[in-house]
Amino acid sequence: MASMAVAVFNERRMHRHRQPGVTYAQATFRKDGGWRRSDLFTPTGLRYQRIASRFGVLGALLWILALIVGIITA
Repeated sequence: MASMAVAVFNERRMHRHRQPGVTYAQATFRKDGGWRRSDLFTPTGLRYQRIASRFGVLGALLWILALIVGIITA
């Protein structure tokens, strides 16, 4: 749970570092999700994006592992 909280926290920080004039909707509601787009985010925002991604993937893997362990032990 902590991993996902860190991911969400860093994603919120990422959005504080959008390029001037870029709205939340322009950066978020895209087919590519704004992934690694320097025209949307500053270098600091892209750094927070990488951290959020790392912890989000880790959290998802841990949730899957917990689900598997729960099924096995049930």
